Amino acid sequence: MAIDLNTMTVGQELFPPTPRAFGLLFNFFRSILFISVLLWTPLGQIQAMGRTSIISKFNLPGRYAWAAAESVGPLNLIYILYALPAKLRPSLDAPSSFLGTGLPMQSEILGCLYVLHYLNRAFIAPLFLAPSMSPIHPSITVMMSVFQFTNSSNLACWLVYTVATGDFQHQPLISFGSVIGMTLFWIGMFGNIKAETKLFELRRGAAKRKAKSEGKAQVTYDKVYVIPPPEGWFKSILFPHYVMEWVEWTGYWILAGSWGLGYGNSSPALWFVLAEIATMLPRAVSGRQWYEQKFGKRAVAGRAGAIPLLGL
Repeated sequence: MAIDLNTMTVGQELFPPTPRAFGLLFNFFRSILFISVLLWTPLGQIQAMGRTSIISKFNLPGRYAWAAAESVGPLNLIYILYALPAKLRPSLDAPSSFLGTGLPMQSEILGCLYVLHYLNRAFIAPLFLAPSMSPIHPSITVMMSVFQFTNSSNLACWLVYTVATGDFQHQPLISFGSVIGMTLFWIGMFGNIKAETKLFELRRGAAKRKAKSEGKAQVTYDKVYVIPPPEGWFKSILFPHYVMEWVEWTGYWILAGSWGLGYGNSSPALWFVLAEIATMLPRAVSGRQWYEQKFGKRAVAGRAGAIPLLGL
């Protein structure tokens, strides 16, 4: 693998990332775990989106701000998977490549799974399934975009450079580990979508009942909140869609490891799972407190935010 770093500008180092830029991005992303400690302090309540959205003349329409920020991830990953292998010398040309990236089939499948997740998260859910989305402050949109750019860059560079440097250990497509990983990924994705869809249905029903009771012909979904009944996905926890997303990306990490990309500290997939938990668990805990304040302890019914055994 050969890339001349001496004459590169910052833009050339980042698009697509050189090994040096990849290292910096990876270290920056890992620092999120330490920064996330702030989410357990009162600063964690200052999140200008969703139920904690603030009134500001700078606010952006929720649906489109969310879609724009989240789409950075899949678009950047696709770009890197095609642009980076072509810049390497010698260029990559794996016989099992089926998408024309030159990467082995396993790496391309991992790329497809990532894009599939964000097809729902960045486009289908916010633009077509959600009844409404509260305005989002530009600062939140920027932070979301930075997270997506950094994470997708790490994952894409990992898929490419692990192969290019010879660290990729060729493993069979189907093995015990790959079956476990793929199964967890699909269970997590299915559960995440089903739980979110249930929330959307409950909000639609509540908004229609509210409009009917007020004698309004037009149904307004903005700022209509409900607490899900303790059944199905919500029987023990209030944020099962968070937990299912953690399961999904844990499966992704296991799948990548079983295909020879490694499980340890140098795996961006592992750090992605840890970052998801570190940033989403505080929101689940504060969300449970918000539910209790708004709907009462009886409605919460002793449920945890995301982890019943720990009361979180």
